[in-house]
Formats: sequence, C-alpha cells, structure tokens
Amino acid sequence: MCPRGIRSSPNPLKPARTGRGYSLVELLVALLLVAILASIVVPVARSFISRGRSANCASNLRQIGMAVMMYASDNHMRLPVTSHQRSAGGRSWTLTLQPYASGTLSFKCPADPDRKRVYTYTINDYLTPNPAGAPDMDYSRLASIPRPAETLMFGEATASYRSIDHFHFTDYRGGVMPPEVFESQVSTSAHLKHANHLFADGHVETLSRLEALRRVAAPNSVFIDPTAGKTP
Repeated sequence: MCPRGIRSSPNPLKPARTGRGYSLVELLVALLLVAILASIVVPVARSFISRGRSANCASNLRQIGMAVMMYASDNHMRLPVTSHQRSAGGRSWTLTLQPYASGTLSFKCPADPDRKRVYTYTINDYLTPNPAGAPDMDYSRLASIPRPAETLMFGEATASYRSIDHFHFTDYRGGVMPPEVFESQVSTSAHLKHANHLFADGHVETLSRLEALRRVAAPNSVFIDPTAGKTP
C-alpha cells in the first residue's frame, strides 16, 4: 500500500514520468531558430575574421614601407631591387629589407590561401632600375617619382602569381593596362572584395576592387606608371 496522495509506478524499478517530451513541431521550431541564428552569426564571424586578417596584412605592408625608407636612406635614396638586378650585383628586396626590422618582417598576407608560398607581396617593376619592359627607364630613386603618394610600390599578388618578387607592369608602358591583366597579377579582392596597397611614400591604403581598377584605367594615372603615360 502507498500512502494516500502518492501514485505508485507500474514498475517499481522505473520512476514515474513527471514531464512530457517535445513534440515534433517544437523540435522543428527549435531547429529553425538555430538555423536562423547561424545564418546571422556565421557571416558576421567570417567578416570579423577577414577584417582582422586585412588589418594584419596592412600592418605587414606598413612595416615593409618603413624598412624600404630606411634602406633608401642608407643607399642614396634608392629603392630595393629585385631578382632581375642580380646580374648587376643586386639582391632581391626579400633579402635586403629584413635587416632593417631585425628579421621580423612578414612578406606573407595572413589571408593567403597558399601556405607554401613564401611571399604574398610584390613590388611594382616601374620602381626598379631598368625593368625588362622598359630597360631605358629608372625610377628607382625616391626623388625621381613625381607623385609617390599616388604610385603603387607593393601590392598583394594573386594566388597564381607565385615565386616572382616583382610585377610585370612595364610591358604596358605608355598605355593603359587592361583590367584583366592587372587582376591576373594583383589581388583586388583578398579581403572581402578589397585589398591592401603600399604606396611609394610609405602609406598603406585598403582599396575596393572597383576603386583599384578605376585608378588603373584613369587617364594619365600614376597608380602603376609614375610617368603618367608619358615616355621620359
């Protein structure tokens, strides 16, 4: 006998249920709410991560710019050279800039999907002495660049543009580089349809893809060509 007011369990070894389970409708509503929250949170999280990587990338370029300026002050205001100048006794900027930051420079963007690539950043060949596309040209001295604050010095290379320490822009000397050619070398959407650019005066800008292409195509633009389309 059980005391009055207390129900006995049909199975003395199994306690009586005091609650009820969730219905199918309730479970579906709960899953729908989780899906809605995920659709909101995941893009926000991805955007936050991408912005953080973009900021780190811009910081990398800013430090490279500082190293370039220190290198120039030690070398009669000349910019560092590339692998093309090895025959003249030069050494690539990938080697000569590190001593100016105690070896702490990072040449790789944290958003670079290619883990094996040594460096993401690449220098504008217009700013190197006697580039292949214009062997008579030399804008490697800072003082020779007419508008350094508007001229690209380093950019982020595309995933397919590997193991090359300089862009090949001078092939289009005196003309307008087609946007598809520019984008085959320079990444314009590495960070949510934006990319970072280091200019010849040492400052860094994060440009949208459309803005970068606008500067490439603008009449007499010095964005990549310091001669503004005029043969020196």
